[in-house]
Amino acid sequence: MKINSNNIEIKICSSVFQVMRKYIQLGTGSLEAGGILIGKENISDDNIIIRYITEPYASDKRRYNRFIRKDKKHIDIFNEVFNSSNEIYCYIGEWHTHNEDLPDYSRLDLKNWRKIMKESPGNIEHFHIIVGCKAIRIWRFGKLLKNPDLIKTIYWKDVMDFDKKVYR
Repeated sequence: MKINSNNIEIKICSSVFQVMRKYIQLGTGSLEAGGILIGKENISDDNIIIRYITEPYASDKRRYNRFIRKDKKHIDIFNEVFNSSNEIYCYIGEWHTHNEDLPDYSRLDLKNWRKIMKESPGNIEHFHIIVGCKAIRIWRFGKLLKNPDLIKTIYWKDVMDFDKKVYR
């Protein structure tokens, strides 16, 4: 799926949506899930392709309203993709779920995004996806932005319609 916003085109592969869809929080017993976004930037036009994501693993902390990425497997998978692609695929950002129809970032999310931004070299922007029950929302955030910039809200029904068109 292609997303155009603010002179940026982001392509998210169907396989990424398929993984995220598995972790939508439905019901009171469901736990937050999340992981790393892995992709590449086209240097000629600054377009982003999100090709891979990691999933929750055994050592991650999952609660109803919190996900903490603790498992080393996220980094191992990232390193494997990074090295096998001759360093073309890189860290794009983070994703996680919320038990909300139309998710919004929390204070804790913002704190985590600021930490990621501080630890990043230069003025790199990262993308953060929150998966809700009815929609996915994408923000970009970096040192040159005072607050996260909401890029797009994508409703699951539109993703499913898109998938039907692709797989027919």
